[in-house]
Amino acid sequence: MISHPGTVIPATNLYSLPMTERLNLYLNPNFVDTFAQATNVLVVLIIGAIMALIVYRSRHLSEDYVKAERARANLARHFSPNVVDQLATDDEPFGPVRRQDIAVLFADIVGFTHYSEDHPAEAVFELLRQFHRRMEQVVFDHHGTVDNYIGDCIMATFGVPQASHDDATRAIQCAEAMVAALEDWNVQRVSRGYPPLDVRIGAQYGAVVIGAVGSERNLSFAVVGDTVNVASRLQSLCRELQANICFGSRLIEAAKAESPTTQLKARDHGPVSIRGRDEPVHVWVEHRAENQGAIAVSA
Repeated sequence: MISHPGTVIPATNLYSLPMTERLNLYLNPNFVDTFAQATNVLVVLIIGAIMALIVYRSRHLSEDYVKAERARANLARHFSPNVVDQLATDDEPFGPVRRQDIAVLFADIVGFTHYSEDHPAEAVFELLRQFHRRMEQVVFDHHGTVDNYIGDCIMATFGVPQASHDDATRAIQCAEAMVAALEDWNVQRVSRGYPPLDVRIGAQYGAVVIGAVGSERNLSFAVVGDTVNVASRLQSLCRELQANICFGSRLIEAAKAESPTTQLKARDHGPVSIRGRDEPVHVWVEHRAENQGAIAVSA
């Protein structure tokens, strides 16, 4: 506009001119106030820079939020929702390595090895996914923590990261709910022409050492101790005792201490020797009503 022929621009500072001359210039349609236009450009640049900064920070905040939600979703795959909040907000949610009384549970598909030999890898993998998805949901419903997946076996803990007043009771209820959930799933499987599944569960209560292991880049939570070993052996003992669930007596005693009025479906089986342990373990067993007709995947 300034370079256009006929354009009138002030030769000096407008505010040094008399009011009449300034008025005549402003009324001239060919007049361009370069100072005002430069001011407008500067204001636009400042506002644009502020907006660019706001957008930049907003994008980074959005990215951080997405990363946080992704991390939260990853945590939710292993921990119950009531634990995820603590893990997502605390810098050291598990605290230092310590000894703590918790309940440990192992659940395993009966005859899975034979099933794997007789079916394609894709079918085996899909079976594992569905089994783990259903069992972990039962664990989360009882406010437990999925500690690990070991093939077709799922390991869960109750009382991690913080002990509760009913850890043993919830572990027992979770084991029974797992059997019930599998029965409901078997109804669907049979209706679709698939063989029903059977599950063995072992659980014990006692002291373990818990804490984070690994490097700063890749930390994992570990639960170590005789209680874990006993729970795993009890799960294997189900085959020998023809039981669906084997509870250690310490778990039963802890559940009774938590609620003396608790009604238990399990029955006292007495001491049993287990592999890898010198002292026998007092075992309680539980059978489902139709256990005699249950068919394992290896049938």
